[in-house]
Amino acid sequence: MSKGRVNKAVILGDDYPALLRARRRRERWSEEDKQLYQRHRWRSEGYHGEAKNWHGLARAVRRGLGNMKIQAYLTAAAVNLKRLAAALLAHFLGLVMLILPWNPSTSSETAYRQF
Repeated sequence: MSKGRVNKAVILGDDYPALLRARRRRERWSEEDKQLYQRHRWRSEGYHGEAKNWHGLARAVRRGLGNMKIQAYLTAAAVNLKRLAAALLAHFLGLVMLILPWNPSTSSETAYRQF
């Protein structure tokens, strides 16, 4: 700390009691709760990283909290639509594999013509 300043103050925000309650609640967690929370953090960090790196959530496009909320909602919608498309594609490919089972003796050109 600087030597020139004599009076020092700690400023407590309005939400400080809620922070203390949350800390006390976290101290009572069991090992299972800690592992679940660690898994949750690991999974959610991946989603947030994807939104930041690939979908423009790293920086606000427009000024204002309302505009930032809109950007976050649109980014979440884009990520969810991408996941939905991947799930539907996997489901479709699974159905195709049930209808046309893969035969290693046939060439890929023959299988393509059958489809």
